[in-house]
Amino acid sequence: MMSYIIYGIYNFIFQIAAIGFLFYANTYLNDFIIPNSLRWQNGRLREDLTALAVAQVVVLILEALLLMLLFYFFNKWYLSNVANARNPEKIAFLTATVFAVITIAVIIITTYLNFR
Repeated sequence: MMSYIIYGIYNFIFQIAAIGFLFYANTYLNDFIIPNSLRWQNGRLREDLTALAVAQVVVLILEALLLMLLFYFFNKWYLSNVANARNPEKIAFLTATVFAVITIAVIIITTYLNFR
């Protein structure tokens, strides 16, 4: 029973940390991935930044999916070896699905609010 409480707590903490990391990555790190030509044209800021916004959202969703996969495998290991769950793959998959829904919802909401 205690192992499931720990499972819930670290999943909650990971969800918050993952969203924080994704915001940080989108603000500071993704500029290394996304070409400057989507932001600048002839030394000036482009008037239409739609391509830049689309690229940022795509990179952000890919990062979220990579975090989800990483956490899925960690959850599966924890459920198999520590919690001794009956169906660790199923529980880990459901947890990863909830993680993905929450994370992508936050990305969509913040992107919508940013462009409103």
